[in-house]
Order: sequence, then structure tokens, then C-alpha cells
Amino acid sequence: MDVPGTNSVNGAAFNVLNSIIGSGIIGLPYALSNAGMITGLAMLVVVGLVSQFAIYTLVLTGKRVGAMHYSEVAQITLGTLGYQALSASIIVSLVGVVTTYLVILGDISSSLRQTYLPAQEWLSRSVAIAIVGYVFILPLLFFRHSGPLAKYSVVSIAALPVILLIVAIRAPAYASTATATDYPVVIGPHVFRALGILCFSYCSAHAAFQNFLGLRERTMKNWMRVTTLATWVAIVICCAFAAIGLASFGSGVQANIFLNFPTTDTYVNIARVLFCLTLVLTFPLSFYPIRDTLTHLLHIHSQQRRVSGRVLESLLTVSALTFVCILAAKCTNLGVAYELVGAATATTISFIFPALIFLHGGTDVTLKSAMDFGLPTTTSTMLPLLGNSGDDTPTRWNGLVWQWLGGWFMLLFGIAVFIVGTTSTLQR
Repeated sequence: MDVPGTNSVNGAAFNVLNSIIGSGIIGLPYALSNAGMITGLAMLVVVGLVSQFAIYTLVLTGKRVGAMHYSEVAQITLGTLGYQALSASIIVSLVGVVTTYLVILGDISSSLRQTYLPAQEWLSRSVAIAIVGYVFILPLLFFRHSGPLAKYSVVSIAALPVILLIVAIRAPAYASTATATDYPVVIGPHVFRALGILCFSYCSAHAAFQNFLGLRERTMKNWMRVTTLATWVAIVICCAFAAIGLASFGSGVQANIFLNFPTTDTYVNIARVLFCLTLVLTFPLSFYPIRDTLTHLLHIHSQQRRVSGRVLESLLTVSALTFVCILAAKCTNLGVAYELVGAATATTISFIFPALIFLHGGTDVTLKSAMDFGLPTTTSTMLPLLGNSGDDTPTRWNGLVWQWLGGWFMLLFGIAVFIVGTTSTLQR
């Protein structure tokens, strides 16, 4: 896309933050109950930083190979088989992600209806999902990229502190009535199960190129600022929300923390409505990559400037949303959905494929060249600063090798969570 975006660094950071913090945040206290408070918080930080490295190196590789779409970069660096595998992974993973959005929206809408509109029995959970999907979400799905969504992202992110504050204040009032208020402090019984949920909550690589293209000045320096700002704000918000939820409800905390509160609490209901608003505004950032991947696979993308291409793309958008609404109406176990989508699919598009793409096309470092020149001797270049313009060749080479090592760590980390997390969830 040659047309410049409209977002400043802060505007793009809001979009990235909005793509990170979605439905997964309400499952973080449940994840900590499986991993343990200390271990879970530490893993939140690690997963967040690895995710930042992933979205940075994706764009870095894209600029290097001359492509600005996840699937296109995969095709150039990994070949046709890699392109097809990634496209399938993106579609499956993000269908799972947006399905959980609608599951939560349906559950919250249904509970609020029972409290405030008890006589409207026709307004079932399935009907609520359809209304939210077609009335509130569909109009946001026809933009070409995420740039116009920046103003909505600001509203969405601004609602999160209010939600967090309400949960922090109201949760202790119900802590004594929880079925079990004890929880593992250091390490819990199901660490890898928790890792799947954490990977789900940070799944944002799919939106990397959309958010980068929304920048007014598309430089790697600005992209580093965007990813750093968004990642650390996300880490702070996620850690605070997870710790408060677990400390209040202990091992009795549910995958949807709002289910631990009664539907008669007005303040919590305000938080529920605000969270629904956040999910509605976040939905497009996870849906766009589904649409873009399908348009590439169906060869509609090349016709996007023609009337027929736009009509086909619009029909594809409505059809995909309809399919997701049907899935959400059928899905009722949010906890298992978090774990399975996170471990089995989010790890592939957030860690495994970004690592493979970077190692194949984003760096010239190999094991032989690293050993010949010498391994890095300082940690001052651990951040992915490929654009470092200094003339100190050994220092710059150390930075490149650290990036290369980071790519291998990301790959092995993703594979480990994929195998162990998926196996653990399926056995359950």
C-alpha cells in the first residue's frame, strides 16, 4: 500500500494495544490460578516481550523483502507451502479469537437481559450475538486498513482503566463468598495450560502490518516506539487485572471473571457494558487479517480497486461474520476455548511463523557467521535495533546476533507451548 497512513506514533500504539488487549484479558486471573501468582506474572512479562519482538521483526522482514502483508512475506521467505500453512493458521486462529469475542458479548448481554429485561424472553443469547454482530460490529468491517479505527481504539483503551478500577474496588466485596479463596502463590498445577491463555491474550502478530501501514511516517524507529509503548502498557494493564482478580477470588476464579460477580451489582454491570464496548471496537482489528487472508487466497485482493472486487470483498466480509456468529452461538466453554486457541493456533501465528520468517528472510546471520565473528559480549544491543547507524562494526554485529538468537528463542518457545499446551488441553 503506497498511500500514507494517518496515525501518529501514539495513534498507532493505541491500535496495537487494542489488538493485544481483547477478550483474553478477562481470562488472565484464571490463567494465574493455573500457573501461580508469581510464575504467572513473570510469564505475562515474558510472553509480552516475545510478542513485541515478533511484531517488530515481522515488519522488519517485510520491509527487507518488499512486502507489507503477513501472507505475502511468508510466501517470499518460506515458499508456497509456508504461505499456505500460515494462511490456514491465521484463519483458524483468528476465527477462534473473534468467536470468543462474540461468546463473551453473548454471555454478558444475556445476563444483563435477565436482570433488566426479564420479560423479553425472545432476546436469547443467540439473538443477542446476532444483534451485536450485525448492528454494531459489521459497520466497522469495511475500512481498507486500521488507520480509521485509531479514534475508536482510543475510546476502547480509555474504557479499560475504568473497567479495571471497578473490578479492583468491587471484587474484594465478594471475595469472602468465593468457593475457594486460596491460590498457588509461586507455581500452580497447570503452567502450560496457563501459557496457552497468555499466548491467546497477546496474539497480535496478525495485525502488525495493518498497524504499521496506518502510520503517517513508516520508519522502523517509529515502529519500535509504537511496539514498545503498546507492549509495556499492555503488560502493566494485564498484570494488574490478573493479580487483582486472582487475589480476590482465588482458585474459584472463572475463565470469565465477570461470572464471579452477581448480575445485580450496578457498578459491575457498568464495567460489563464498557467491556462489551471494548470488544466491539477491538473485533475489527482481529477480523481484518481474516478478510485479507481470504481475499489473497481467493484472488480477490488484486481486484480491490474495482467495483466487482469490492462487492465480492463485502460479500466475503458478511459471510465470514455470519460463520463466526454461528460458532459463537454454539460455543459455551470459554476456558477450554482460551486454552486450545491459545496453545494450538495463537502460538503458530504469534511466535512460530514470525520466527521462521525472520530467520529465513529477515537476517543474514547464520550459525557459521556468528561463530566466525564471535558471539555477542554485551547485552546493550539486545533490543532489535537493526537500524543502528553507528560505524562500530563489532557492536552492530553483536546487535544482529542478538536478534538472530532472539529469533531462535521465539521459535523454540512457540513450539514448546504449542506441543505441551495443546496436549495438556486435549487430555483435559
